[in-house]
Amino acid sequence: MYDVIVVGLGANGSSALYHLAKAGKKVLGIDRFAPPHTHGSSHGQSRIIRQAYHESPFYVPLVQAAYEIWYDMERISGKKLLLKTGGITMGAPDADVVTGAIASALEHNLPYQLLDHKDIQKRYPALKPTVDTVGVFEPAAGILFPEDCISVFVEQAARNGAAIHTNEMVLEIIRQRDFIKVVTNKQTYFTQKLVLSTGAWMNSLLPDLQLPLSIERQVLYWFKNKNSAAQANVKPDNLPVYIWQSAPDELFYGFPDLGDGIKVALHHFGRPVVPDELKDDVTGEEINRMQGIVEKYFNISPEFNYSAVCMYTNTPDEHFIIDHHPDDERIIIASPCSGHGFKFSSLTGKIISDMTTDKPVEFDIQLFNMARFAR
Repeated sequence: MYDVIVVGLGANGSSALYHLAKAGKKVLGIDRFAPPHTHGSSHGQSRIIRQAYHESPFYVPLVQAAYEIWYDMERISGKKLLLKTGGITMGAPDADVVTGAIASALEHNLPYQLLDHKDIQKRYPALKPTVDTVGVFEPAAGILFPEDCISVFVEQAARNGAAIHTNEMVLEIIRQRDFIKVVTNKQTYFTQKLVLSTGAWMNSLLPDLQLPLSIERQVLYWFKNKNSAAQANVKPDNLPVYIWQSAPDELFYGFPDLGDGIKVALHHFGRPVVPDELKDDVTGEEINRMQGIVEKYFNISPEFNYSAVCMYTNTPDEHFIIDHHPDDERIIIASPCSGHGFKFSSLTGKIISDMTTDKPVEFDIQLFNMARFAR
């Protein structure tokens, strides 16, 4: 009998497993693949971490706490997990990402600078903003290395006594009075508490709840700069992480060159996908569209290098789900998702651990309650 079983060892599940093991619980982590892997939402070399959160000021205290845990994990593991590059959020002065970033910075007294298009061009020669573009620069933003982050959580969970079973698929969850039975394709387990952090596969394990989750295919692209004379301009010392609302209906984001070229992707423009049918099937038309965006907004000579495909698991309002099962308090449902959750995972894992062990949660997470969908 386990104290807790964690199903799904991506960003949040691996973090929860670590925090539970650190708290001295007898825990088992199960994943249908071998994390870190390329089948879900937590791969692709890099993820943005930032504080001037255009989505909502609500998230700022959460991400500030997440930074501290990321630094703790670096100290514990001896691995570099977070690289500060600064970050710039760009668009027209009234663009949602610009006004939202400023609102968060003002509400939480975050340092930031508002740059016009000339300032942006002078400071970051790789960028090619239009005359009506402004940028909100925040010095604390940077890059998380997702595969390394997940590896560290899994490794440290094991060091703290967690059992970890990979390449094992959960087939059924049976709720009984004195325990929860977890049936996999290899074995049957019994536990007092259960954490479900299965991302795009959540509804397949909870068909009765019919959570309003949509699965979106997300393509990531890397472009080399053929202009060797301007190569330094795309390196982390000279190019921060960026989010660019180039039109009301077009938002892309990306990273400086970490060795494979600049990384860039459209945000929320993917087609629906069934998780088990996800393929790395990027078309020439998709590559050409993204190359056109790079040519338009960057002062580089882009050459496509490679691409990767992952998934967003989206809620209707793009806020997270972190809540107890409505019919069973012993089960925690965790989907900190919608394409902006990775940066929080160091903290959300601790929140999940605290909820599972009946400790007070130090943060307001009412926004993540599933009851909002019933309303």
